[in-house]
Order: sequence, then structure tokens, then C-alpha cells
Amino acid sequence: MEIIDFILGIILLTLGKRLYWLFVAAVGFVIGLVVADTYIQLSPHWLVYVVAFGAGVVGAILATFLQRIAIAIVGFLVGGYGAYYLASTYLAAPNDTTNLAAFIVGGVVGLILVASLFNWGLYILSSWAGATLISQAVNANVTIGSEFSMVMFFILFILGMVIQAGLLRERPKPKTIEPSQNAQEPKKEEK
Repeated sequence: MEIIDFILGIILLTLGKRLYWLFVAAVGFVIGLVVADTYIQLSPHWLVYVVAFGAGVVGAILATFLQRIAIAIVGFLVGGYGAYYLASTYLAAPNDTTNLAAFIVGGVVGLILVASLFNWGLYILSSWAGATLISQAVNANVTIGSEFSMVMFFILFILGMVIQAGLLRERPKPKTIEPSQNAQEPKKEEK
């Protein structure tokens, strides 16, 4: 599962806004995976991936036909899950109440972001989701300190926003029109 999180994280980190339907599908897939693995506990285990794939397909279809509604739902879920992940991983004494409060506050912030600043909301939330998935994958396979993990998370988050917003792209310089040396001034009519 960590390799899937890592790959989806890289895709969301770099292409989340451009391929917003994939962003919604990936979020649907991850949520389907977590719900099917944690709460439904299907047997054989490959059925968990079938449920997750189905949730991803539903997410992609919703994103295609009901863009604003799908993005609003994903904004809430990504903001909530990202805040939940940070609270449960990095707080000194996390508990269920703190984690639930973090999820709700993060969800509301995510919803407000995509509702008010659609493009930047997608940059921020897809970068947030990508950084969360990559951090989870790395933390599951490598023992690193929580301080380093948090620094890595925020570096990935900022890097994702920079990549997606094209802030490093060289912009073409505006062309200036220089007056020609041979240009003649318009003649005044004689009266």
C-alpha cells in the first residue's frame, strides 16, 4: 500500500490541479482503500483494492460531471484528512477528540479554499494531499524523527505548490514596440 501512496502522492504533488479529475479519483481511491481496509476488512485482501478502485472511478465520474460539488467534497476530505494526519502524527498527546477536531477544522478550511479560490485551492489541496501520501509512505518504511518528517512534509507541500502554479517557469517578456527611425509623423492638413 505504501508504494501506491507514494506514486499517487507524486502525481498529486505535481499534476493535481491540471488533472483535477485524477485528483478527485485519487482521493476517492485512497479513502476507499482506508475505509475498506479499516472498517469493512474484506477477505481476500485483493477485494480491498477493488473497492478502492471503485471509489476512485466514482470520484472521477463525479469530477467530470459535477465538478464543483466533487471538488467541494474533496476539499473537505483532503483538508480534514491532512489536518488529522498532522494532529495524529505530530502532536505530543494525540487523542480521538483532538484528531476529530483537527479533521473538522481542516475540512472546513479545505472547503472554504476550493469554494473561494478555486485554482489556488486546488494547488494547495492537491499539494497537501500529495505531501501527506508521500510522508505516510516514507514514515511507514523508514524510521525518521517526527521533526524531520514534518520538515519533509512542508518542503514537499511547498514544492508541489511551486511546481503546479508554475512559479519557476520563465515567463515570456512582453514585447515593446520601438518607434521606427524612418517613421514619419502624420501630416497636418493645411487650411
